[in-house]
Amino acid sequence: MHFITLDVFTDTCFLGNPLAVVIVEDKERDSLSKERKQLIAKEFNLSETVFLYLRPGESLQHPDRSSSVREIGIFTIEAELPFAGHPTIGTTYFLLQHLGWDFIDTITPPCGPIRLTKSENGGRVLASIPQDVHLHSRTLRTLYEQGDEKTAARVRSALHEDEDIRKAELDAPVVSIVKGMTFLLVKLPSLEHLAKIDGGNRLDLGSPASLLDAGPWECGFYSRYYFVPQGVATGKDGRRSEAIRARMVELMFEDPATGSAASSLASYLSLTGDADEVKYSITQGVEMGRKSDIDVNVVTGTGSDGSRVIKEVRLGGTAKVVMRGDINL
Repeated sequence: MHFITLDVFTDTCFLGNPLAVVIVEDKERDSLSKERKQLIAKEFNLSETVFLYLRPGESLQHPDRSSSVREIGIFTIEAELPFAGHPTIGTTYFLLQHLGWDFIDTITPPCGPIRLTKSENGGRVLASIPQDVHLHSRTLRTLYEQGDEKTAARVRSALHEDEDIRKAELDAPVVSIVKGMTFLLVKLPSLEHLAKIDGGNRLDLGSPASLLDAGPWECGFYSRYYFVPQGVATGKDGRRSEAIRARMVELMFEDPATGSAASSLASYLSLTGDADEVKYSITQGVEMGRKSDIDVNVVTGTGSDGSRVIKEVRLGGTAKVVMRGDINL
């Protein structure tokens, strides 16, 4: 099987977030079990690995133009994910910009179909993110002050030693962009505080159910996403843009770019704000030397009950192909 690697959310090698894309021809698919895909993801040892499933008889040299949809799988080194942002943008860039497969307009990970477009200049791509944004009813402070002694101890051990950061962690809203992908959105007072994040204290609550709402929401991945607002601007057309610096660090691991977290943050800020359309420019990975530029455009409207609702989330960015090779199985 062929593979390529890309650095995503950058146009420069060795910046952004690395991604492996494994090209799975149809004749190889039946023999490629979920367990084998998990082993391949562990071998790459990246935050995510994508498996791109080609259609029957299709190859990279001879695309099947009869279908505009391609299925993908997304794996971390530990599990398959329903959705992740940088694999989405990396795969979109590979298909639309690198291969030039302009007839592709949709990729389908486990969370559902994602519509794709590309810009005519700058090599950027956009993906309309499937979203079912949910604000959970509890925070870490809820568990710390109202939970049992064991849960309170777990929360205490996960908090940062800095008082300002600790308070922000306790009060951070808990937001899911889709079922199974949840982030604690920790707003910090300054870039100096952002620089102090080290990921040494793992957020391990024993069970996600202790923090997440009951039902279909109480499962999957959750982590802290730290951010510092950097300013708001309004263009001549009246459209608002916001600049943000962010980090995602957990258990000594730092993710250079986290599209799902950026989408969660942008959705939450739009739902709690007053603008109908906002472009968020989120810069992540600076502290670890892998600067990443993530764009999220959010459009909101009014629901049937009069509340603000998300109408569209579009994740944008670019990528750079770095390596290519073969997997010998």
